[in-house]
Amino acid sequence: MIYLIFSSQSKMAQSALQTLLKKDYPTRDECNFVSLDMGVTPLNELASECDLLPLGYDKKAVVGENCAFLTKTKTKYKYQKDDGPEALLAYLQNPNPAIDLYLLLYSDEPDLTNPMVKAIKSNGEIKQVKQLTPDQWPSFIRSYFEKRGTSIAPDAVRELYARTGGDYAAFINESQKLLSYAGGTPIDLKIVAEMVTPKLDDDAFHLSNALTRGDIESALRIYRDLKVHSAEEITLINLLAGQFRYMDMVRFLDAKGLDSNQIARELGGSPMRADITVRNLYRIKEASLLRIQEQLYQLDYEILSGHQDPEFAFQLFLANFTL
Repeated sequence: MIYLIFSSQSKMAQSALQTLLKKDYPTRDECNFVSLDMGVTPLNELASECDLLPLGYDKKAVVGENCAFLTKTKTKYKYQKDDGPEALLAYLQNPNPAIDLYLLLYSDEPDLTNPMVKAIKSNGEIKQVKQLTPDQWPSFIRSYFEKRGTSIAPDAVRELYARTGGDYAAFINESQKLLSYAGGTPIDLKIVAEMVTPKLDDDAFHLSNALTRGDIESALRIYRDLKVHSAEEITLINLLAGQFRYMDMVRFLDAKGLDSNQIARELGGSPMRADITVRNLYRIKEASLLRIQEQLYQLDYEILSGHQDPEFAFQLFLANFTL
C-alpha cells in the first residue's frame, strides 16, 4: 500500500504516520522498517528500498519524510546530481504489494498535476491531516492531558492554547514540559504561565518590525532568543511570511482610506498592531513586500528540499535583509 500523508504542520503528519505504523507494524526492526529523510536522500535510493524485501519477512514498511518534491512550487524542483523521479515514478505506477510506502509531505496540499501524485492517487491513498479549529482545541487539550493521567484547569487550557497559538508541534513540546513538571498533579494557570513561552506570532511581529526598521542586530537577537526555546526555522519563516502578507493587506486598506480601527476590524488583531504597521509601511515600497515574500518562499523551499542548513540559511536571510 502507498500512503501520501500531508499537513502544513509536520508533527500532525508524523502523528498520523505513527497511528498507522502502530496498527500495521507493532513490532519493527532494521529489516522490516526503513525511514529516510527525503530532504537529503536521493529518490533513487527510496525506490531501491521499495524493491528490497529481506529474507524471512512477508512485508516491510518504508517511510519517506519531507517529500518536498510532491508539493506545489513556482519553480521546478531541483533533484540531486544523478538523481531523478523516473525510478520512483515507475514503482508508484506498479507497487510491490509486500511493501508499505508512507510518504510525508509538510505542505497545505500536494501538486495534483505531478505524475507521482497521480500514481499515488491511482494505486494508494492520499490522506490529509486537517488542523484543529479554535473550537476544537479546548476539548483536545483536556483530553490530551486526561489520557496521560493529569487534569488541567479551564483557565490553564485557554492560556496554553493562547501561548501555543494552534501550532501542534509547539503544543506537543510545551505539553511534555508541563507533564514532566506536574508529575501527575493538576495543572493550573500559574504553572502554564511559568512554564510555557508566549506564542511565536507575537515574536514574529517583533521580528518583522525590527527588519522593517532596518535594525538587523535586534532581529538577530530576537531569533537567538527564539532558538533558546527550540523555535524551528520553517515555523518562523511561515510566521514571518504571514507578517509581510498582513502588511500588504494593510497597505491596500490604508490606501482605500480606512483608519487603524477599521483595518483591525477588517483583518483581525488589535488597532495598535494595525497602527504600527501603517507607520512602518511609510518606508516600504509595495514591490519590496512582494520581493520579501518571494524570498521567504524560496528560503522555505531550499530548507525543506535539503539544499540549505536551516539555521545558517535563516541567519543569512536576516543579516542580508533589505527593503
